[in-house]
Amino acid sequence: MKENEVRTIASVSEDGLEVTLTEALEHTHLSVTQTLGGHTVETHAEVGLLTHNVKIQGNVGTDFSVAIEGCDTAFRPDQHATQSCFNGRHGDEIGGDQFGATVILSGKFPDLDLVMGCIEYVEVTKAGQAFQLGRYPLHFHLAGDMGGSYIRGCSIHHTYNRAVTMHATNNLLVEHNVAYNNMGHAIFTEDGVEQNSVVQYNLAVYTRTSSSLLNVDVTRSSFWVVNPNNIFRHNAAASGTHFGYWYRLDHHPSGPSTTNIYCQNTEQMGLFFNNTAHSMGRYGLWVFSNPGYHPKSDICGGRDVVAKWESFTAWHCERGAEAVSGTKLQFHNFVMLDNQQAGMEMVSVKEGFGQDDSPGIFNSLVVCHSALNSSACTSGTSGIVAPKTQIFSISNVTFVNFDEGGSAALSGCSQCRNYQGGYRAQVKGLAFENSPNKIRFQWEHETIWIDADGSLTGEPEANVVPTMGILPTDSCTQEAAFSVTKNVPGSVCRGAMKFLRVAITNPSPSSLLGKDLVVSNDFGATHIPYLMLRIGGAGWMGLVYTGATFDFNFENANQFVNMSYKTNTKFVTRNDYYFVKHTLTQTPDRIETTKGERESLESLPDPTTNIHGDFYWDTDSKELTYMVSHSKKTTKRHGNMVFDDRVPGQSRQISFSVYKCQHKGCSAPDPRPVPTTHPDAPFCWSDVETWKHMPVSTGGHPTEAEYSLPVEGDEIVIPESMWLVVDTATPKLGRVFVYGTIEFDDTMDHRFEATIIYIQGGSLVTGYSSDTPFTHSLIIRLMDPEDVDAYSMNLGWKTIGVFGYLRLHGQVWRRSWHKLGATVEVGTGHITLAEDPDASWLNKEVVVTTTGKEATESEVRRVVAINGATLTLDSALKFQHLGEIHTLSDGTSITLAGEVGLLSQNIAVEGITENSNGGRILVSTVFQNGKHYVGSAQVDGVEFRNMGQEGFTDITDPRYSIAFLGLDAIDDHSSYVKRSSFNVNYNVAVGLIKTLNMA
Repeated sequence: MKENEVRTIASVSEDGLEVTLTEALEHTHLSVTQTLGGHTVETHAEVGLLTHNVKIQGNVGTDFSVAIEGCDTAFRPDQHATQSCFNGRHGDEIGGDQFGATVILSGKFPDLDLVMGCIEYVEVTKAGQAFQLGRYPLHFHLAGDMGGSYIRGCSIHHTYNRAVTMHATNNLLVEHNVAYNNMGHAIFTEDGVEQNSVVQYNLAVYTRTSSSLLNVDVTRSSFWVVNPNNIFRHNAAASGTHFGYWYRLDHHPSGPSTTNIYCQNTEQMGLFFNNTAHSMGRYGLWVFSNPGYHPKSDICGGRDVVAKWESFTAWHCERGAEAVSGTKLQFHNFVMLDNQQAGMEMVSVKEGFGQDDSPGIFNSLVVCHSALNSSACTSGTSGIVAPKTQIFSISNVTFVNFDEGGSAALSGCSQCRNYQGGYRAQVKGLAFENSPNKIRFQWEHETIWIDADGSLTGEPEANVVPTMGILPTDSCTQEAAFSVTKNVPGSVCRGAMKFLRVAITNPSPSSLLGKDLVVSNDFGATHIPYLMLRIGGAGWMGLVYTGATFDFNFENANQFVNMSYKTNTKFVTRNDYYFVKHTLTQTPDRIETTKGERESLESLPDPTTNIHGDFYWDTDSKELTYMVSHSKKTTKRHGNMVFDDRVPGQSRQISFSVYKCQHKGCSAPDPRPVPTTHPDAPFCWSDVETWKHMPVSTGGHPTEAEYSLPVEGDEIVIPESMWLVVDTATPKLGRVFVYGTIEFDDTMDHRFEATIIYIQGGSLVTGYSSDTPFTHSLIIRLMDPEDVDAYSMNLGWKTIGVFGYLRLHGQVWRRSWHKLGATVEVGTGHITLAEDPDASWLNKEVVVTTTGKEATESEVRRVVAINGATLTLDSALKFQHLGEIHTLSDGTSITLAGEVGLLSQNIAVEGITENSNGGRILVSTVFQNGKHYVGSAQVDGVEFRNMGQEGFTDITDPRYSIAFLGLDAIDDHSSYVKRSSFNVNYNVAVGLIKTLNMA
């Protein structure tokens, strides 16, 4: 951009082709003719005439003129770049008031021939007024039909607010003009209603970013088009800060022309032909607006029609041409040379296959590096970047010199987020000259390249996809031409293979979120990562191919039986099918693949006779296999439909669900009676003889002949017939299975540590009721195992699973919390309550609640002395806590006081954690060995400490401090949680799910 040079002509040769300048040029200016891929390509710098004998010039206020030094670092046009300075970002310049001359042509009423403008061979400079809408150098303003008017052969240079503006003006001719060093868009249409004007043979040089008008002028373009129904031909854009040509097509017109009955982004294309752009900071051509460009046959509606940009040449730009969003957008006869990131790119476009009905690129030449710049190719340069869309066509394109580093003729998934993909592009008529680097992939499952005629791979209808473990080795071979990214190589798949895109969403239980989906078959496996924004929402996306069976497994989740998800498979045409197989650990009671329950077939689905969603459950192997297929049963195949006639296909949905009922027959059984006292002669933990009654190969009874007290790490099994009283200290244990009863002796304090306590039909008893509580100390500590990958019984570690009876009754005193009786100031080590606490609060932990705006100002302290209502704490408080009574004028009193709650209890259930993954108690039901076991829990006066597991929110797998799941209606208050405390918990304290009548 800094290499544009203004000089004075000293003389002109007789033939008019050579000029002599009064001063030598400082930079090289190219004029090169090359033969590339059989095409003769001319790339020449332009020379534009600035001086004319008729001049319109604004006055420069000397009081405001100031010399501005250029920035230390060059201007960077990238949208994410940080600039080093504001003034001087384009080099040395003279700053001023930027209040220049303006020429406005406007009639009182449009379309009545009240105004006509014929401006020819005029020099306009120091014109336009910054920060003023409508104050442009040459401005046709709300003029309507201006047939017969023109701007011809003028120069508009060194302007402060654009160059030529056509505002609500139609049928204007703008030709043979030179626009140089203009701030903001140079040749500019404004509201979106402008149509049928002809803009031709114009040169726009050094169109500069402007921060003194609209936001769009910051990322300005030499030619700014807001209605496609105009003619732009034979124009040149050179050396601008951002874009050469920008088609910015909003849905409705703006400004004074605002209306909702016209839609310029559905207007049919006029003509874009034989234009050029070079040395642009961003793109030569950009088609971008938020609603996208969707040309239609009628105003704001009708059928989709094709829009073409034709015969465009771009070189030395960041990207030659890019279309971001639209329908049936096509580039024809483009020549792209030496562009830094891409020759041509489309991002998100749609409609059918082929040149008549598809977005695509046709009859073009793309050169990575040429005589213009031997170092233009970089490791990230692509000739064509295909869009993230289902359908895209590339035909008769020649690629030259894609031989450097990681450059590639083709790449896909334009502007995709990580691991998006599964999109398709079809190609034919490709030619490669000195271009061994044909395709670059970013990740597995990214793009399906269909070679319609063999010009890409050597075999018609072959597919090129990223190499994956599931590809059949007899049909797919990895090849260097498609492996530009070494860690994501590409493979050619020949023969009758068709790839489909499958997206998986809405998984349950939510613990599946974040896990990889492992898709495998006889050839291997591919891991599909879970991403929040991979497919427009949370889920997984991958490629499969027709006629094959794929095992779907969520990583480290094989223990799940109750599971559901939704899939959407794209590109499915008649006779397409594939199978999905799940291996389960139990036989489900209900299976769904589409809306409504179906019965299992007697054998695997047959694609010729069965339909989409049919499945087979193999009772012996516990394998469930369902079929994804086209909606109709048929054996008739489509003919040879390639390229223009290719069928886009349908989307086929699966709503997969397998469910194992919690009760046999899916109805809850009657509960077992609750134990009220232990037998006269229970077994005692401390008695060695007790352990010979335990199952062999479990803790305390390792072999038939050996038995002893359990040691650290042992797994204990308490059989159904045993009542075991813990009357001594116990070691740290692994899993503890309670099929009988375990009771803690109330003559001593206990600390019982285990990884899982699993109660199935049995009981864990500590205090039989609230009237006969446990009077000593019991701490049940739930720990992680040494091997965290070991089988955790479908419960997760640090869990008490209650499918029998849990009885925890601690000592409960008169009150568990009180209001503050006086305000506690910062640094105070004692507090006064509104009433005397129970003496049992001594040496217990209490929480003093926040009374400010911050929840973090609640504080936990230990009570070291009690004197009436005053508690002495083990350390001073860091925050103020209010304890005040305010009396209003009417005598009403309002208490503004924090609370003080008792946390410590003589029974505590504690999770050992360093990462917000505490313990939990799950009270639910289970079906084992032909029996239903229903859990119940009576909890009174218990401290839950470091319980709950953060990040688990699925109601089918509640990781709460204590959760009651699927118990239906509870009779006679057989379960309750009361007068307990929850001290540092990482999820919901008490959860009731499908459970009624809790106390």
